[in-house]
Amino acid sequence: MALDGVGVDFLYEIPFDAAFAHLTADQFVTEVLHEGLGARHLACGADFAFGHRRGGDVAFLAARAEALGMGVSVVPQLADGQGPISSTRIRRLLQDGYPERAAALLGRAHVIRGEVAHGDERGRTIGFPTANIALGRHLEPLRGVYAVSAVIDGVPVKGVANIGLRPTVGGTESRLEVHFFDYEGDLYGRELSVALHRFLREEQKFESFAALKAQIDQDAAKARALLDVSGPKTA
Repeated sequence: MALDGVGVDFLYEIPFDAAFAHLTADQFVTEVLHEGLGARHLACGADFAFGHRRGGDVAFLAARAEALGMGVSVVPQLADGQGPISSTRIRRLLQDGYPERAAALLGRAHVIRGEVAHGDERGRTIGFPTANIALGRHLEPLRGVYAVSAVIDGVPVKGVANIGLRPTVGGTESRLEVHFFDYEGDLYGRELSVALHRFLREEQKFESFAALKAQIDQDAAKARALLDVSGPKTA
């Protein structure tokens, strides 16, 4: 995980249910941070807002934390020549088909992680078996074909992937389908992290499987060439 590389020892994931969503700002600081986690020092961004209906801000946090004996550090926002670096900006780049620009802001490639499930296995019939991963709660990038990579059993593997509905076969659920180059093995039931490197083209519907196969041949060749030049930087 990305957090491993920055020295995080403990990670608490608190379910964001209805009860949690209705905590007031004061309840969040007192009951969750102070009493629940026993925090001694807090860090947040300059525009941090929290509590029911965003009732608390940085000034409130600093005052309440001081009263409870906790320190607070306000972290300056990172920016580049185009302005503040934010999750909104990164999401927009992915939705516009620029994973390499998103990676430059993230400091790593954007990754879709999930369990490989059984698909319709049509890819095998045209020489391109795929690992199928449901997008689930992942942000859906621009639908289309990407140059991708993953690490399987400790070995970096390159590939080409489609994100979308698969209109040629009448698909109704958007998902990630990855064909790995020079790899043979059973991936069903395994969890994979697939890194997106370059967008190749938008998803389209083909008149026949022969036309689809011809296009995938071209996509695979382009993905190989791009990844061989740049080299995958998997997370």
